[in-house]
Amino acid sequence: MRNRDVKKDQAPIEDYLALGDKLYLEGDTLILDGVKKSNFDLMDTFFCGQCFRWTYDDKSNTFTGIAFEKVLKLEQKEDHLVFHCSKEDFNNIWKNYFDLEVDYEAIKEELKKDNILKKAIEFAPGIRLLKQELFETAISFIISSNSNIKRIRKNILDLSTNLGQHIIDEHYAFPTALAIAQADSSIIDLCKIGYRADYIKKASQAIVEKDTFHLGHYSSLPYEEAKNELMQLRGVGPKVADCIILFSGISMNAFPTDVWVKRVMENLYIKKEVTQSYVQKYGQERFGKLAGYAQQYLFYYALKKNIGV
Repeated sequence: MRNRDVKKDQAPIEDYLALGDKLYLEGDTLILDGVKKSNFDLMDTFFCGQCFRWTYDDKSNTFTGIAFEKVLKLEQKEDHLVFHCSKEDFNNIWKNYFDLEVDYEAIKEELKKDNILKKAIEFAPGIRLLKQELFETAISFIISSNSNIKRIRKNILDLSTNLGQHIIDEHYAFPTALAIAQADSSIIDLCKIGYRADYIKKASQAIVEKDTFHLGHYSSLPYEEAKNELMQLRGVGPKVADCIILFSGISMNAFPTDVWVKRVMENLYIKKEVTQSYVQKYGQERFGKLAGYAQQYLFYYALKKNIGV
């Protein structure tokens, strides 16, 4: 590994050809070598609006997150990532969660044929789409409606602390559908979710009663059918349904459209004011099977550049 002292008998335990990297075991950590911010930037990935349970400690330069009832600490170095986890958890959870077997360089090269997207990608080339747990994604984006990222993160932290399973130290897993469905309304009210409290409780109750609320089911459906089925849940409209589809990994064809995406598309592509549904369909038609990736680069670009403000 570059910039590190490696014993002569140390050999990589995995090859990750999509990233062009190798995985090394070093004590109680795993080192994913050859990773630069241009192909995987933790800061941009965790704070671009697609997830809400990652924190950054600037003193130790570490990121800590919770997913699939596991806590992970990550460090980003100049040319490698340090995973504080077992090889088993890396292979069973984090490899898929971080989409590590997908060739993002090929995706970016294809999308950069669009001159506008080229600027957005070059602004934040290290964003990766996370494949998050389906129920957590659904409830998180129901909570996100008409809110802001800081508040959403606090709501989800409080919900997990009050109703989730304790993992270690101050860390709690995201609550199960049954835990929210059966929770006393006063407990949910402590999380200050507002009118969305009724939405997440009723959505959770409906999910508990369903035997089809799992990734395999929705992934097997055509995009429109999966979207329409998700929209039967309380609090799930077109934009939230697309967020669930994209950020849980059901389909990369979704193009979630909020006010920021609408503004960037109107300003840079469509050149007139249109409806959000028009923008959503336009994005899917223009970017095809890579629409979800395009959306995230454009969303972050618009957010940071204040496009349309």
